[in-house]
Amino acid sequence: MVKLMDAIVKEPFDREKQFAAKRRAVIASAGQAFRRKGYHNISMVEIAKTLGLSKAALYYYVSNKEEVLFECHLMTYDAMDAILKTKPSSVTNTLDYLQALYIDFVRLLTQSGVSLLTDVDSLTDDNKAFVISRRNKIERKIIRLVKEGQKDGSIRAGDARLIVFFFMGALNWLNAWYDTSGRLVDEDIARHFGEQMRAGIAA
Repeated sequence: MVKLMDAIVKEPFDREKQFAAKRRAVIASAGQAFRRKGYHNISMVEIAKTLGLSKAALYYYVSNKEEVLFECHLMTYDAMDAILKTKPSSVTNTLDYLQALYIDFVRLLTQSGVSLLTDVDSLTDDNKAFVISRRNKIERKIIRLVKEGQKDGSIRAGDARLIVFFFMGALNWLNAWYDTSGRLVDEDIARHFGEQMRAGIAA
């Protein structure tokens, strides 16, 4: 009984935390609806129906469709930032590290429900500028890795930015065709993408 009471005291009900978790789930699910049907082809009413919510319940978590799109972008880049802060102990050079990162990016998109969305131009100016700045920050980190790989001899010479555009562009297309009920499971896709990326940029 004492241990149970200790647990209750240590982990009190957190209304804000619960709201944030539910809001995140709603936004992630709405992002999947955007991916399947297109941002401009689905209304808030349809999104609510897809999520099994009333329109009023959906508006409890988000104020409009653009907010959903904006938060979907931020959710993706937050997750990518978290991946970039990790480095497997098994890697021996920058190419190994970049391949591991890329595989984790693919897993993020196929397993977590997070989507890379391309409707940036549908955002208002301030939101668009903020999303682009977050995307550019991610790209700069990966470009620096490519340049490090070129210095240590594991990645072929060439324009580092174009190399990054080459393999990151494939992630955007992944959203266009990936189907959870398809022939290949997410781990197969992640491994295949990692192998193709490595083959394309290895020195």
